Amino acid sequence: MQTFFLLLCLTTQPIEEPATLRGGVWMPRLGGTITDGGSIDFETNIDLRTKETIPVLEFEVKPIQNIVMSLSFFDFSTSGNGSYNGNDTYGSVAFNSGDLWSATTDLQSVGVEASWEVWQPYKRGDNATLSFAPVAGLRWYGVKTFVENRTSSQSVSRHNSWLALQGGLEMEFKWDMGGVDSPLDSMGIGSQVLAGTMFGGDGGWVGSIQATLSFYFSESAAGFFGYRLQELNAEDGNYTFDAGLQGLFVGGEIRF
Repeated sequence: MQTFFLLLCLTTQPIEEPATLRGGVWMPRLGGTITDGGSIDFETNIDLRTKETIPVLEFEVKPIQNIVMSLSFFDFSTSGNGSYNGNDTYGSVAFNSGDLWSATTDLQSVGVEASWEVWQPYKRGDNATLSFAPVAGLRWYGVKTFVENRTSSQSVSRHNSWLALQGGLEMEFKWDMGGVDSPLDSMGIGSQVLAGTMFGGDGGWVGSIQATLSFYFSESAAGFFGYRLQELNAEDGNYTFDAGLQGLFVGGEIRF
């Protein structure tokens, strides 16, 4: 909460550049396992791999020179049913091959990050720039899992949350298209790699990788698409959520 309060205070100060609002959709699939005395695989034992389309929102502001702060949010949910593959005991529920199952998984997250645009190893006038920025931030994860053996009418439900302290590196290469016959003002390639430690329950770790291709139609409007991988290994007693989301995303941004 202190970090979110700091972000609010900083955004009320005079800024070096216009704020940026990004919106779009992420189309991830869920993969991995959940463990609670026994293990259930989201692809082998039950099938919750259906691609979902979820909104993604991000607000970015540059409160002081070379410092960029961002606030982002996503809300993922998937459900399914079918015949169980394998034999195991999850929580207090026994699953045998052929048992009918139903399950849901929800993953919500909100986070704040700060990056320091400290290194530009390549800059060719205003035409092309390669920059690197270390990143640090906090991100909250809320996870709900529900698995039911419909054959025996027994179920296991879990609702957990963790806070992740994470850090990593961002890279961006941007070049101006004004000197060529193109409807674009500029283009950019960006990537981000983050890893961190989970707090809450018995802790764990978190990691994410993102790659983005951006098309700037003007200084105030752009479109983008890319790929994002988000992995968690979060523990709370016998329960472990060792799973994540991965998939394409697409959207647009405006500066104001």
